[in-house]
Amino acid sequence: MRADCHVHLDKIGGPHKTVPPSVEMFTTYARREDISLFFVIYEKDETLARFRATGYDMIPIYWERTPLTPGIPTSARAVKLHPYIERYQLTRSNVEPALEVAREKNLFVFIHTEDREPELSRGRLVAELARAYPGLLFVMAHSGSYAPPNVDYPGSVPIQDGRVRELVSEAVEVARRFDNVYLETSILASEAKSEILAKAPVSKLLIGSDFPILEETQWASLQFQEKQLLRFGLSEGDIDQIHQNARRLAKAFQVNRA
Repeated sequence: MRADCHVHLDKIGGPHKTVPPSVEMFTTYARREDISLFFVIYEKDETLARFRATGYDMIPIYWERTPLTPGIPTSARAVKLHPYIERYQLTRSNVEPALEVAREKNLFVFIHTEDREPELSRGRLVAELARAYPGLLFVMAHSGSYAPPNVDYPGSVPIQDGRVRELVSEAVEVARRFDNVYLETSILASEAKSEILAKAPVSKLLIGSDFPILEETQWASLQFQEKQLLRFGLSEGDIDQIHQNARRLAKAFQVNRA
């Protein structure tokens, strides 16, 4: 049973212009990709309620846009931080109040990692937080580098290959060193990124699509992410284990049902 570990329900915000998905769009995607578990990013409880009514298993990840003055609702089972959009560096002094709430409420922390301005949020910065908060679980969204596709030239990305390799390798090394750090793979348009993640510890991987960004393209498909990992050396059994990783997290963080 598949799990998509990176799905947006509410508006993302600049620089993205992606429109939030409708419930119909979401259910069509879930059926097409044969997905039964979702890590869903939201800001409004009413949005979460509409999508939970579909009956799919969900881990609600609240997008905390002001980590110094957090307002994380009781519906959340995780908190998302996005230093690039909110314009801060991922340091303890900039996010500590949100991390303290996460620790108090037993939430995991889902962190956007950045390749346009890596010094805002990258593997070594996540490592500092993981060291300071060994009881918190951290998920590095995009595994160090989003590396979006160049739509006109499939197989290439606008971020330099050397930077992608540097950032993804750094993220993988952090996940190897820290028991409380996982890697979320979206998206695998970059061959360099796919190759590196296919050699990462399978027990630390989570597969995501970043839906609905790039919806109606091959890159938004969860099955595309799987095929990329298979192409670079993982087995079908490895893919099954990755989805089981998501199931274990869902159980540990009390999956919310409709």
